[in-house]
Amino acid sequence: MILWGRASSVNVQKVLWALAELDLTYAHRTVGGKYGGLDDPAFAALTPVRKVPVLQDGDVAIWESHAILRHLARRTGRLGDPPGAVDSWMEFGSTALQPPFIAVFWQRVRLLPQDRSAGVEADSLAAIASALAMLDTGLSDGRAHLAGDAFTIADIAVGCLFHRLLDLYPDSLADTPHVAAWHARIAGRPHYRAWVAVSYDELRVQG
Repeated sequence: MILWGRASSVNVQKVLWALAELDLTYAHRTVGGKYGGLDDPAFAALTPVRKVPVLQDGDVAIWESHAILRHLARRTGRLGDPPGAVDSWMEFGSTALQPPFIAVFWQRVRLLPQDRSAGVEADSLAAIASALAMLDTGLSDGRAHLAGDAFTIADIAVGCLFHRLLDLYPDSLADTPHVAAWHARIAGRPHYRAWVAVSYDELRVQG
């Protein structure tokens, strides 16, 4: 297998974390962002969207991070059960939590101060708070992880956002104790610490 993408991308981090949890052997090609390479013929032949991550598994190229996570779960028979709950939480992450997270990340990290919008940041934080409240309700039955007691790719897909969120807004989980407890559990995993709880300074805008 070959993973294409820069390790500073939160979507690439999802795949790196999953590959580590599954103890799979792969080669890593660093492309995207300041590293370029998205228009190189070898990469462009793999995906029409010219974005990372892309996973080559033999003759198959899979793009979009959650599609890759599902592929790895099917390939290994691990981290994907129960599929209904896993898929639901992964899509929740894609639609309810990640878009406003990306918006605030851009406001705080990727844009120069003069280009930022307090209104966009406030609206995005409100959307994050709403999503976290839903997540807290889902975890309020005492389950250890999103889809049940077992750690799954749903925890990876959603959990990858939290290191940066809490770094930028340390009090984000003050009103969601079940989310805070869940995050503490996943943040204690060695592969979270290796691939997610890392510096993102290379993404900061220089001005």
